[in-house]
Amino acid sequence: MDNLIEQVVPKSKGAGYGVKIALIIFIALAIPAALIVIAEITKIAYLVVIGLFSLLFTVYGAWFFITSLKVEYEYSFLSSILRIDKIIAKRRRRSIVKVDVKKFDDFFPYSDSEMNKRKFNKVYSVASKEFSESNYVASFHDEAKGKCAIIFSPNEKMLAEMKLYFGNDLRKKLFVNKQL
Repeated sequence: MDNLIEQVVPKSKGAGYGVKIALIIFIALAIPAALIVIAEITKIAYLVVIGLFSLLFTVYGAWFFITSLKVEYEYSFLSSILRIDKIIAKRRRRSIVKVDVKKFDDFFPYSDSEMNKRKFNKVYSVASKEFSESNYVASFHDEAKGKCAIIFSPNEKMLAEMKLYFGNDLRKKLFVNKQL
């Protein structure tokens, strides 16, 4: 019996989140203001009207870009297939990675020292917090990209279900390290 397990993980707002919002608002207000100032200097009246209309468009653009900063990751696990999608502002969905957990070469809790020991061609960082101790790393080989790693934050239910589908080599490795 296959169980579908889904988990939505919101990406935490980093240190630059406030700076990005302030920059978006500044640009949204600077464009119409510049048009109105130019209209005053050049005495061209229709630039004021264009400036006011551009204010409407830039306010909408600012709202669109600010809400696009909200990112969530959806982990779906069904029949040994782990699929991770990126959801941007609940408007757009983009598939990040889809992998069979039977093909995992390694699986371990995230730590900087462990990550520095290994070399990956592609790293998918789809965790709530980038460098958290509650994250896990799964490595696998992809035909096109080579050695890949997924840094993610699964809950206990998903971890337990995933461990049932690990390959024999990985199970032995985790059992020896007392992680299984």
